[in-house]
Formats: sequence, structure tokens, C-alpha cells
Amino acid sequence: MTHTYSLDHVASATESVNVETAAKSEMTLRSTDVDPKTGDVVSTYVLASGDSRYEATVTYKVQEQNKVGAPTRRCVVTLNTWATDDDGAGLVVKKPITGSISFIVPTDLTIELADMDDFIGNLFSFLYASVSTGTRNTTYLQKLLYGVPQVV
Repeated sequence: MTHTYSLDHVASATESVNVETAAKSEMTLRSTDVDPKTGDVVSTYVLASGDSRYEATVTYKVQEQNKVGAPTRRCVVTLNTWATDDDGAGLVVKKPITGSISFIVPTDLTIELADMDDFIGNLFSFLYASVSTGTRNTTYLQKLLYGVPQVV
């Protein structure tokens, strides 16, 4: 009997989506820390662009968890940057903005890399309603941005 691995409810169909690309070439490793209590490993990168008083960071966090005998790994990627309001007359207001993508996978079950890649694509695609000629329809994102979680 053939042994197979898969993720349920994850489509492998594709849409041609234009995705903004982060300035990964600007990433400089600031630190990698291991929490002695939990074993969580966190690597923090700073982006080389912008004002050093208002730096942007990207963190990658991996947590090994064992809840009720089910070992899992939680992975989190977080971007911390700034929302800026510049009135053009010298008044500039900056406020922090943060976004994270996280996923929890069972560590006692094989997860194929290609399936995980499809999963992350599916997760991202739940932020928009559809795609037309590479451009995302932002209706879902608009509702979320203004506090409405019922997107459909």
C-alpha cells in the first residue's frame, strides 16, 4: 500500500498574483536568541533602509510545543515598521505597524515542503476575494482594515 502525505482543504490551483516583494537584500542579522526556559529560538533582522530612529525589523520565531502529548512546531514571521503621516509642512507623525504570519505544524507527522508552500499560498489568498490580471481584489482586506471580520 502506498503511503501518502497531504494537507486537507489546501488547493494546489494557482492564480497569477502580483505580490509586492520585501527588500530582503537589506536584511542584516541583529541577533539570534534562545529562551532558556522555553527553548524558543528568535532571529531578529533589521532592514537597512530608512531612519535609524524608526527602524524596521523582521523576526523569525520557532517554538517547539507539546500540548496534551501532541508535539507541534509554531513558526512566526513578523514585520515591524511604521505608519507615517507627513502633512508636507513639517509635521510628521509616526506610529508602529506590525504584521505576522504564523503556522503550527505537527512535528510527529510528515509535512511535505511543497504542501506547506501551497498552504501558505492558500492562507495568503484568504486576504483577497479574487484576482484579475494579476491584481488582487482588496474587498476582504478593506473590510478587515475597517474592523469587519465578515468578509463574504
